[in-house]
Amino acid sequence: MAIDRADWHWESAAKLYREKHNVTGQFTQEQINEIWLLASNHIGLFIKWLIDNDLQGEDANEKACREVRDGIITGSEYLMIYLDGKFWDEDVNSQALEFVEEYYEKDFLNDYCESCPCGESNVPCYSFISGDDDYNALKKCIDTA
Repeated sequence: MAIDRADWHWESAAKLYREKHNVTGQFTQEQINEIWLLASNHIGLFIKWLIDNDLQGEDANEKACREVRDGIITGSEYLMIYLDGKFWDEDVNSQALEFVEEYYEKDFLNDYCESCPCGESNVPCYSFISGDDDYNALKKCIDTA
């Protein structure tokens, strides 16, 4: 079962990107890649939390997980490269699945919006790519849950 997918957020992220950057016509490949990261930012932060807590699915790419832990790639990059932009229940360790399904559906987006720039200054949630400060603030929320 899909928990979340970047393509579910593509249109909103692309529309906001057009408005923010005054883009008309077709996007360049570089812009498309950036929009995918914007659309997947919130999912990527959650995936980073899973990986940091060794709660990723049993078939996860260990080398790539290590790269996420070491800050070589982001959770969003992991999602887009290794999970084809789709976050499935199989991407979660079976011991954590019940928590993930309940928390992600009910509270995660609220915690994301309150802990990241969109909560502080009414920045639209598809207009930024999170850094360590955003992750650390969100991590506290997830850990508390």
